Amino acid sequence: MRGVYTASIDISGLASAKTLLLIQAAATCVIEILSVHVTNLSNETNEQLPVGLFHVTTIGSPTGTSVTPEKHEKLDAASVATATGNLTGEPTAYAANPIDKQGIASLSGYHYDPIPEERPIVPPSGAIGLRLLAAPSALDATAAIVYREIG
Repeated sequence: MRGVYTASIDISGLASAKTLLLIQAAATCVIEILSVHVTNLSNETNEQLPVGLFHVTTIGSPTGTSVTPEKHEKLDAASVATATGNLTGEPTAYAANPIDKQGIASLSGYHYDPIPEERPIVPPSGAIGLRLLAAPSALDATAAIVYREIG
């Protein structure tokens, strides 16, 4: 499908509650979230972790690792959205209520695959964050958001 991208980051030694991945829509674009995943690549000890997807209400000046989203169709243009992973500086404010929040077993990971009628929409200049809400034992993780740019 045209206009579909995956923003993904590997995080080694993840041991704190934080935003794993932040997607910011361009002023000229709307983003539809297709799926979200967090996987545990290293930890053989299972633990319960809360993970959630939240709209950002005030972006502020978040800092982290720049992520280049991968195009699903090689003939597509590069994504106009901005992706940042493994944040060390958080957005100023998130919505009080999550789009999705799950308590997960760290070994099985977090998977959010909404049906088309439930897919979150990020408005122009809006943002959405995938958050780990409690500190885990150190583990190596991959966080990914698959999205479609529309409009």
